[in-house]
Amino acid sequence: MELNEIKEKISKEAKLTSEEVDKKIEDKVLELSGLVSEEGAAYIVAKEEGLDLLEKRDRSLKIKNVIPKMRSVEIVGKVVDISDVREFSKGDRTGKVRSITLGDETGQIRVVFWNDKVELSENLKDEDVIRVKQGYTKANTFGIPEIHMGNGSSVEPEDKDITIAEKPEKSFGGEFSGGISMGDRKKLKEIKEGDFLETRAAIVSVSENEYYTCPECNSKLETINGSSVCKDHGKVEPKKNLIIKGYLDDSSLTLRFVAFRELAEKIKNESLTGKDKIFTGRVKKNEYFGDLEIILNKIDDIEIDKEIGMLK
Repeated sequence: MELNEIKEKISKEAKLTSEEVDKKIEDKVLELSGLVSEEGAAYIVAKEEGLDLLEKRDRSLKIKNVIPKMRSVEIVGKVVDISDVREFSKGDRTGKVRSITLGDETGQIRVVFWNDKVELSENLKDEDVIRVKQGYTKANTFGIPEIHMGNGSSVEPEDKDITIAEKPEKSFGGEFSGGISMGDRKKLKEIKEGDFLETRAAIVSVSENEYYTCPECNSKLETINGSSVCKDHGKVEPKKNLIIKGYLDDSSLTLRFVAFRELAEKIKNESLTGKDKIFTGRVKKNEYFGDLEIILNKIDDIEIDKEIGMLK
């Protein structure tokens, strides 16, 4: 928001003259010894006048950007498949489960409702566009991310039109429930943006870094008056996370990769640089460099029998 626009909003909503707004902003800059810009001072003045000028952002993710082990996930998608409710028993416990498949212009994903959360899916029908909020993600048997509904999760109707991405082609090993393909085994030189794949390669270089997130939702934190603040959960004790960036090489291409949290710890603790492994992840374009990179969500040891079978 431009400075003049901020001033106009303060003047209109706080019922102040332009001169009064300018004076308050000037005083605030002086009070803070020039540590903030006029624009920053204007936001502070607005806050002191009881106004919230920060734009409300749509926090939903595109389906292609969903990876396992995320918390407080929010997506918007169109219902393309709804399973029947299935009842099950384990020992002396019983339960029920239902899944739906949501799609957007970037892909499709399975959303799972367990036990009392099945109620959230009762009135859904094909072609409904909904917003799923406060879900958490995990990898299924094939390493594909899916969303599970937990405490605090909700489903809301969304008034928008969504064009569904074409259903992925059947891939190595077949398809699983929900119509989403397993990760294709590919050479790095064959990849394209949006692929979910596995590749046999070796890490040839790594660099480590740390970042801090909210312990509740893993969102990025702001530092305000020396405290770490989450926009959803307020003042929190920051959670330290490890991130490892580096390059994979499979003899066809060298490709940048990124690994977060537990997977980054695995790379570090097991000293995986130079070791032949199976890497699974999703390909995306790095917004800064403009090149493709793979966001890893799984690293497996080589199974010789399986590799021989793939050569037949």
